[in-house]
Amino acid sequence: MDQSSLTIDEFGPLSVRRPASAAELGEVVREAAAAGQGVYPVGGRTTLDVGLPPTKPGVAVDTTALDRVVDYPARDMTITVGAGITVAKLQEVLAGEGQWLPVDVPDPDRATLGGAVALNKSGPRRLGYGTLRDYVIGVRFVTDEGKEVAAGGRVVKNVAGYDLMKLHTGAVGTLGVITQLTLKVRPKPEASALVTIGCDGADLSRLLDLLHGSASRPAAVELLDHDAAVAAGVPGDDPWVLVAGFEEKAVTVDWQVSALLGELLPFRTLLPVEVRGPDADRLWAGLAALQRRPASRTVIKAGVRPSRVADLLTEEDITGPIHGSALNGVLWFHDLDPAGVGEWIAAAGGTYTVPRCPADRKKDLPVWGRPTADRDLMRQVKQTLDPGDVFNPGRLFG
Repeated sequence: MDQSSLTIDEFGPLSVRRPASAAELGEVVREAAAAGQGVYPVGGRTTLDVGLPPTKPGVAVDTTALDRVVDYPARDMTITVGAGITVAKLQEVLAGEGQWLPVDVPDPDRATLGGAVALNKSGPRRLGYGTLRDYVIGVRFVTDEGKEVAAGGRVVKNVAGYDLMKLHTGAVGTLGVITQLTLKVRPKPEASALVTIGCDGADLSRLLDLLHGSASRPAAVELLDHDAAVAAGVPGDDPWVLVAGFEEKAVTVDWQVSALLGELLPFRTLLPVEVRGPDADRLWAGLAALQRRPASRTVIKAGVRPSRVADLLTEEDITGPIHGSALNGVLWFHDLDPAGVGEWIAAAGGTYTVPRCPADRKKDLPVWGRPTADRDLMRQVKQTLDPGDVFNPGRLFG
């Protein structure tokens, strides 16, 4: 096992163990629990800055050796894999059968499936396909006693263990170490196209209303300010850019693009651009990567009512990069003051978290947003499943 070390939010160093099996992982957990230490699951180490700093010494568990394809009955459109598999490797396996997992995860060559599920990751395709929570139908994880527990199953209609699957999705690794996941998957689309629409703030509300009621059904509607558009690789000098993405059978994509372009004709000053082929692939990847933009020291994720997106972004003089899934009401702000943005979003009836900021700011920032009514329930779940506070202590509740 690898005995190197790492730090999380300047806490550490934490020794790193890389178990080759669930049994070895169980031994590591039992040792740490007996010593009163914490266990910090890590995979591709792409999101170590998410959450609060650790609160007690312990060991980091590298799950990347748990990357085996356990079962892939392609005709059933399900797959069971080790949680340490990278998202890119998973997609490569699925592509061999003309299938895919339609969830965007930044840094797919490094990001592990288990880490993505622990944070319930999603990106531009959230509008058309949902989040990882919608695809997990089975889970195995190691408990605070070092035992591997299974919930759910390998068929889509199996609902046994439903609660445990949902609890672990988005739990930030605080309820156990995920070792194996079963997912339902989808046929890979035959064709893909995007339409980019540059505009100013005055047209933003009308364009979002048009896209919401469009006869075309985009799989994604992304809104980017100029800085975010440059980072994603969208050319142009417009203050705002809307990107509508379509994925389906080739004839369906052609019809949807044509329908949208026809609906945009009344906006005579706009010049929509159709993007296809390798350029479309690059743009999809650029859009998905924005939320983990390396140059950003601070990143705020907000959730607002979709009907408020245009008004919120045009009523204040704010600079970006700013982007988000407009019709989902999910917005991302880069390198702005988290406290100020948080108060502004909360005043508008929204919610927010701070996925990235300097470690010293986490002492006085509500990294997970303002406490909501379900926070106490989440604490009770943590206390029930991990009474010794073994897994990621401090990362979720401080």
